[in-house]
Amino acid sequence: MTNTITERQKQLAKWLRSLIETLRLQGGETWKNLVHIVSEKTATIAIDGTILQVSAQGGDRLQLNFEYSGTPNSIDFSSDAHTFRDIVAGKLTVDGALASGRIYARNNLDELLGIYELVTRILADGATNHQLQKLWMEFDQSWSAFPTGNLPSPLETQKPTYNYLINNVPEDVLAIEVEPYLGQQTPTNQITDN
Repeated sequence: MTNTITERQKQLAKWLRSLIETLRLQGGETWKNLVHIVSEKTATIAIDGTILQVSAQGGDRLQLNFEYSGTPNSIDFSSDAHTFRDIVAGKLTVDGALASGRIYARNNLDELLGIYELVTRILADGATNHQLQKLWMEFDQSWSAFPTGNLPSPLETQKPTYNYLINNVPEDVLAIEVEPYLGQQTPTNQITDN
């Protein structure tokens, strides 16, 4: 297990570089999607409180640069290893993690939808790509004290949790009774034929 914040930042940067190289070698739609979504952008991420600023440049020759600084107010993405493990094991969907607050993501809607598509593609690829599986197992075994040893499961076998959006609506809001608006209606006994 990695101990100090600087060691954890360096390890996280190493894994992100490995992820980029694995996807570059794989090529295909996931790589094209990644380049389109992240090229010429900067984001501050936090995993289990380890903050890392990541910049991506270079289009198809995508390169990552890291700054081991950042403040909690500048974070664009935040989550924890437990959430990642639940997603990879198929116990939690990305949607469910976002709705329940286990993943925090800040950006404009188009960017968030693009990132969502990219993550879904990487999860789908992870079920068959041995390099992605190896990278996941390395993260799982060394990031925190509670490794699961689960390889990414195929998306088809994952069981999504339903009702997480409605379950996050406050009780007082759910109790509001709303009369349907039907516009101005004429009572049925006043209808006349011409």
